[in-house]
Amino acid sequence: MGPKDFKKRKIVAGPKVEEVNFDSESRQEWLTGFHKRKVQRAKHAQDNAVKRYKEEKRDARKKIREDRKKDFEQAMAEHKAVLKRMKEDAGDIGGMEGETEEEDWEGIEEPPAVDYEAEYVDEDKYTTVTVEEMDASREGLLNAAKGEESDNEEEKKYPAESTEADTKAKKRKPRSAASEAARKKKRNFRYETKVERKQTMLKQRSVKAKRAKARKGAEE
Repeated sequence: MGPKDFKKRKIVAGPKVEEVNFDSESRQEWLTGFHKRKVQRAKHAQDNAVKRYKEEKRDARKKIREDRKKDFEQAMAEHKAVLKRMKEDAGDIGGMEGETEEEDWEGIEEPPAVDYEAEYVDEDKYTTVTVEEMDASREGLLNAAKGEESDNEEEKKYPAESTEADTKAKKRKPRSAASEAARKKKRNFRYETKVERKQTMLKQRSVKAKRAKARKGAEE
């Protein structure tokens, strides 16, 4: 073996020995960096909290949008169902009307006779009102007109009754404003239709005609 063979040999490195180097600057930084590291940890925690808050807010908005979308879809479905039901009902009503039109028209049904007696008590007055059905024909209207004329004649013959009523009304104590307002408040007022006014007028005329006949019979 010569020197050439020695050069060809590979030098095998042995195991590296671990070594600890002492750095005074790093030691000094570690000893004096407690506050700095504390501030860094607080900042890191704050950043994480802000990030988590943004994620929660984003999730909440997403949930609200989904809920609104569901509510809108549900409302649209209900609206479509109502429209469909209304169309079906309208079709049924139209079919019923067509069937009723095909049937023979039997005329207008006459309402039942209105016959009743009512009593009214107002302090010193006691009034009994009797309402009976009246024939709305020409003959009935003429009889009602005659009854009104007879009532006017009776009023001319007996003016004393009205004067007594006036004197009694004057002797009454005037009602206070509070009692009058309460009394007006209790009354239920409703405007009558043209047909109702006509019926009421006919009924009043028939009542007056009967009273006039009764008075004539009593005088005879």
